[in-house]
Amino acid sequence: MSAPEAALVQKCREVAEAMNAFLAVVGQRNARKSGSTLGFPDLVLICAGEIRLIEMKRAKDGTDAGGKLNLGQIAFIGAALEQGVRVEVVDNLQDFVAVLNSCRSSHGVRRTETVSGRAEG
Repeated sequence: MSAPEAALVQKCREVAEAMNAFLAVVGQRNARKSGSTLGFPDLVLICAGEIRLIEMKRAKDGTDAGGKLNLGQIAFIGAALEQGVRVEVVDNLQDFVAVLNSCRSSHGVRRTETVSGRAEG
């Protein structure tokens, strides 16, 4: 995970905790040697009785095209979709908050949050 991705993950952890969700960082640094599944997403979000898998990517900017999914990640996402499991690809805090709010609202949590932490609705 690159430094920009790691910084984004830390911000996402803080937001998840503030919104009473649990965010686990899975880490695949040496997946080939460890026997773990190549392409497994970076994060597991547990919120309001749901589990969401999240792949973090470096955000695009004026000089960088941003992170791209590799073949292992594409294959894993396809296999997960075949089993009815969604994998979210996130490259900014706003998208992470949208995933978190989607998870919460699908289980009757009416109050959603913004990136600034202000409650809506």
